[in-house]
Amino acid sequence: MASALRRLASWSRGRDVRDIRSLSLALWRREGAWPTAAAAFEAALWDALAQSEGVPLYALWGKKQTEIETVLSVSAVDPAEVGRRAARAGRAGYRKIKLKLNGAEGAAINIERVRRAFQGAPRARFLLDPNQSLTPVLLEEILAGARRDGIPLAAVEEPFPKQRWDLLEEARPPCPLILDESIQSARDARIAYRRDGVSGANIKLAKSGVLRSFDIVDETRAARGRRARLMIGCMAESRLGLAAAVHFALGTGVFDEADLDSDLILRPTPFRGGYVRRGPWIRLPRRPEPGLGVR
Repeated sequence: MASALRRLASWSRGRDVRDIRSLSLALWRREGAWPTAAAAFEAALWDALAQSEGVPLYALWGKKQTEIETVLSVSAVDPAEVGRRAARAGRAGYRKIKLKLNGAEGAAINIERVRRAFQGAPRARFLLDPNQSLTPVLLEEILAGARRDGIPLAAVEEPFPKQRWDLLEEARPPCPLILDESIQSARDARIAYRRDGVSGANIKLAKSGVLRSFDIVDETRAARGRRARLMIGCMAESRLGLAAAVHFALGTGVFDEADLDSDLILRPTPFRGGYVRRGPWIRLPRRPEPGLGVR
């Protein structure tokens, strides 16, 4: 990744950042084998463009809103610990909690994770994220357990191995089904939305970059209309990287869910600015600086 970034830096030096679309397409052709590096460099180009224009980055992307509510993720740890973490999240004001599940451990322990989380934060709604580890039968068992306990589910994310379209044909969960790893481009989205059960996508700049993320948004809204469910997510970004996702979400204003919590699980970085976090709410500063606003 570092080598890819150095190559892109050398290639781009002296080029006009106002030609952002051509530059973005070209850099993905050159270094698309390293998508996270390509996505980071593309975000840096947009930051440079916004700084040259003297505006915050979200203004280039639509300037639709200035704050967004995010979920908090809880790992697939011991059910008792899941309950404690969910309780802390509830006390901190989080109204939606993403629960990681592990299908390799079977249905019972995952049902218990969901149950303990609900006991810890009974006012929250839960997004289930099995990270591609389930089968259709196992998914149905977990959802049936949630129904028996009266646990409200906001969505299920990527339950099966990515791009197993045959398994998606079998799934008809009673809540929105959102794909993450299966949708990394507009082409992936077109294939996915041939399945009626797929509601939308978890878009991550770190996997798809900026222009590709716009294309996925367009494909999702064209295919699902008012039923589209869009989530803005993250991978392991620091405050610097997460700021790009925050500006993208606030600029476009199209996301139903936000999973922007990676900065909470990493060691603190020297970056400051970019956005302000108050519990589950992420806001821009009152007078946002040009670009990403990260110092």
